Amino acid sequence: MTSHSSIRETYGLPRRVPVVMRFAVLMLIPAAVVIVLWLILPHTPVVVALLVVVVIAVVFGGVWRILSARELHEPPPRRPVPPPSSTPPSTS
Repeated sequence: MTSHSSIRETYGLPRRVPVVMRFAVLMLIPAAVVIVLWLILPHTPVVVALLVVVVIAVVFGGVWRILSARELHEPPPRRPVPPPSSTPPSTS
């Protein structure tokens, strides 16, 4: 039987969602929700204070979640490349 490699292995794609994508999801979507709530809800001091608390919680929670990512704590994989002087010259 032949072994079939996955697309992820063939093209060297990451196994986890990149930190940049997590940042976009955790920061842009809640910001859009807060803006929509700001436009829909009446502009009373209580609503404004509630939205400020929500924004602060989302920002700090999102930054904490991103900074606790496994990719930021693991060393990168080793991919040693031999120096050019160690490879024999190719003959054509």
